Amino acid sequence: MAEPYIKLYRKMLKWEWYDDPNTFKLFIHFLLRANWKKGYWHGLEILPGQFVTSLPKISKETGLSMRQARTALDHLKATGEVTDKTFSKFRIITVLKWDEYQVTDTQNADKRQANDTQNDRQTTTIEEYKNIRNKEYNIPHTKKRNLLEELENA
Repeated sequence: MAEPYIKLYRKMLKWEWYDDPNTFKLFIHFLLRANWKKGYWHGLEILPGQFVTSLPKISKETGLSMRQARTALDHLKATGEVTDKTFSKFRIITVLKWDEYQVTDTQNADKRQANDTQNDRQTTTIEEYKNIRNKEYNIPHTKKRNLLEELENA
């Protein structure tokens, strides 16, 4: 099975931290590290958009010094890009708005399918109504009108 990918939107070019190499690098790293589905670690539930790490591990994985990593993390927390919950030997980083950044193709397909189904249902109803209206029944005109009214009210 191929590993999932992340989406990176062009509006990132206008993001306030785009021109800060360390903060930008750290945010992209967080997007790549964040869980894409729910999981568990040492009895803790880790949700999509979260991951378990530590400052030394972030430093090692990104090539940033501890100070650079801490400063970049502070930038991201200050502007509401991420939050972190610190424990004695690790921290859980949460990428806020993960769902907005990383809506999956499956979710998009489900929304499109729901809309298509709803549109099909509406079209079918209209077509059925037209067919009934246009058919020549051998019934009195008042009964035909009553039948059409019943269909409209259904």
